[in-house]
Amino acid sequence: MNIVLVEDEPMVAKRLRRFITESTQGKAAIKHFSNLEDAQDSLVSQPVDVLFLDLNLHGKDGFLLLHEQLVQPFHTIVVSANTDRALEAFELGVLDFVGKPFTQERIDKALQRFADANVKGQCKTLSYKKQDMVHFLEIDNIQFVQAAGHYSEITTKDNHVILHDKHLDKLMQVLPDTFIRVHRSYAISLNELESISQKSGAKYIAHLKSGASVPVGRTKFSELMERLEAPS
Repeated sequence: MNIVLVEDEPMVAKRLRRFITESTQGKAAIKHFSNLEDAQDSLVSQPVDVLFLDLNLHGKDGFLLLHEQLVQPFHTIVVSANTDRALEAFELGVLDFVGKPFTQERIDKALQRFADANVKGQCKTLSYKKQDMVHFLEIDNIQFVQAAGHYSEITTKDNHVILHDKHLDKLMQVLPDTFIRVHRSYAISLNELESISQKSGAKYIAHLKSGASVPVGRTKFSELMERLEAPS
């Protein structure tokens, strides 16, 4: 696991590094930077799994930095004393928000969240990059997401396709529980589901309100039906 820490308080960074090392049993490669500008080259040129980001770096508002980092393929975990902004951070798509001061147990929990493929987020606005500019997409405007190699293709309600740098697996960890994986390559918004049909050979198709159709894997069909039959 490759981890980047961006923290301008040396003692906090030392404590965080120690806790991460303990939590990962020394198996994580950890790089520390005191500001995001110095970290940028590493974040762009080296493989990164998790960014631990402070929100107050030398007096700068870290939320201005979040928008740029959340478009990246890696996950971002905020470490900040500004706990009153935790909900705002989750709605932007961070994987976790760790308040200061933190404990070993809290860092363990954050890294367990990273490892848990079934975790669901609270994201309401998804940021993505197009032509070197950061754009924003309301989660309610997404009908389905398709895996595209290391990336994801997000299809909006008006059938506009947006390429996102995060893989489908990682997007599913920040999207709310209204999204469900129906196939190894597809996830849909349950709010956009119109009907399900069955074709020969036990093949299932999810029909969406826009008229789009998405394949449903046989192993995912039962899970989908359970979600649809569960009381709201």
